[in-house]
Amino acid sequence: MKLKELIFPSQDHTNELYYRGSYELLPQDTLSFDTYFGSLSYTKYLKYTYVKSVIFCCEIQGEATLELCHYDGKDTVIKKAQINNKAELEIDITTLPEKGFIYPKITAITPCKFIGGYYKTENASQNETSMAIAICTYKRENYVLNNIKKLNDASLSLIKRVFVVDNGNTLDKNELSNDFVNILPNKNYGGSGGFSRGLIEALDGGFSHVILMDDDIDIHPEVIEEMSVFMSLLRDEYKNAWFSAAMLPLDKDYEQFELGAEWNGKESIIHKHKVDIREKSVLLDNLYNDGVEYGGWWTLCMPTSFIKEKGMPYPFFIKFDDVEYGLRREQSTQIITSNGIAIRHEAFDKKSSFVLDYYNLRNELVVNSVYNKIGTFGIIKRYMREVMKQLTLYRYENVTLVRRAARDYLKGANFFLNTNEEELNKELISKAIKLKPLDEIKEWTPELKNDDMVRNNKVSFLMAITLAGHLIPWFCLKRETLGAPLSKIGAKNIFRRKRVVQYQLGANTGAITKRSFFKFIKHMTLSIGPLLKLLFLSRRAKKSYQKNKDKLTSIDFWREHLELDGKKEN
Repeated sequence: MKLKELIFPSQDHTNELYYRGSYELLPQDTLSFDTYFGSLSYTKYLKYTYVKSVIFCCEIQGEATLELCHYDGKDTVIKKAQINNKAELEIDITTLPEKGFIYPKITAITPCKFIGGYYKTENASQNETSMAIAICTYKRENYVLNNIKKLNDASLSLIKRVFVVDNGNTLDKNELSNDFVNILPNKNYGGSGGFSRGLIEALDGGFSHVILMDDDIDIHPEVIEEMSVFMSLLRDEYKNAWFSAAMLPLDKDYEQFELGAEWNGKESIIHKHKVDIREKSVLLDNLYNDGVEYGGWWTLCMPTSFIKEKGMPYPFFIKFDDVEYGLRREQSTQIITSNGIAIRHEAFDKKSSFVLDYYNLRNELVVNSVYNKIGTFGIIKRYMREVMKQLTLYRYENVTLVRRAARDYLKGANFFLNTNEEELNKELISKAIKLKPLDEIKEWTPELKNDDMVRNNKVSFLMAITLAGHLIPWFCLKRETLGAPLSKIGAKNIFRRKRVVQYQLGANTGAITKRSFFKFIKHMTLSIGPLLKLLFLSRRAKKSYQKNKDKLTSIDFWREHLELDGKKEN
């Protein structure tokens, strides 16, 4: 049984994540796979699976020395052989140290070329496993069509179906669907609705596992195969485990963004954040990753039995559905991570928009209410922090969305049970600050581009007594227009500015925002009403979410919500 295949990277990828050296070697040259995608994290197999021995197989043209090595802070050769064309080296991983990873190293004797290689095992007990992939997409054809092609062309042993849930209804179902890929036009109820549709199809199809996958990612099908095979080998005590793929940024794929995360009621604690995975010491540290509470739905594998027992996601539209789903699992249910199980994803800094502030606040308050993460004063504090954020960043119109988020939260479970999410989203977009092409903003010049800005939210004494600069006379402000990315700007960055062009990273859109004392006072005053309601009504809202949790997350609710009654895709 093949556990892991060595990957040939494209020109867009960092070679040192796959191999060190060259695939074409002169005598004495070396090719080593002590890398993120090339090494094998045997400690994961020892802990979670029945695998006891691993065989490395490779093919070359020429003559070379093959060494199977171990790294735990220092490199040790475990086995060594001279090879000509093909070779296999077997190692009993139960005899290896408690920490570390293994990797092959090839040293050329004659000029030679590396053709390919993989790790396999024999006689390991494999569970009966069939998997479906559920991809949620909304008008991102360039990404999703590429991923559909990759999956269609791949050799996947356990993944039997790919459900592409098309919230935008822009994909050609007749042209793209086949016996393996199924395009499903869907109501645009956001990521929550799209993934819920995929979960329902996986349940109806009788699959043992489902892999939730974003549309705007870059995947290696070999990695998806490796993850699915690993899940099929789980010991009985880990049969309910999940597997969360790491996220690597598209523009800096060597800088790991996330390897699982936790939610503490105030913020996400991202594991192994912004570490350089070209470094072997980082790969070693990645192996020890306890306390993961949730994994991003860019690529997450879970058993469908969890859906049957615990229900569907909340109808959040976007944001916090993956956080809540992770918190819902039993603490004994492991979320596994590993080197090499990763996808590339557009950096979140490039996906910021003003409307997200509504969803982040509303859904965060719901999640914290369901799981008793914060009390009434914590809710009020979170609300006021969001209000002040918008005011200090001159995003006055966006305070309307913050107040709306608080009011909708206070409506309790009935709000979610009776809301048309697509219509709500359109309404929110109409009320948010409008983004437009930068060349249509008269204050914009290319010199204002400031992509490397570091967010500075430090509040000085002067900022506090002048209401973030709103009491400073107009003639004392800086005249120059500031350019700032939406996702990076902080209160200190904007202090004493008359105007700021806030723009989206990776896009050519933005908005001009200007300091206004009148708008500051207006929106601060209007924000007092929701604050008082949160003080007196948040306990009632919390009880509503807790009492109606099962109803909000039931399969019956989602079938009716998505208008799937009587509809079943085969």
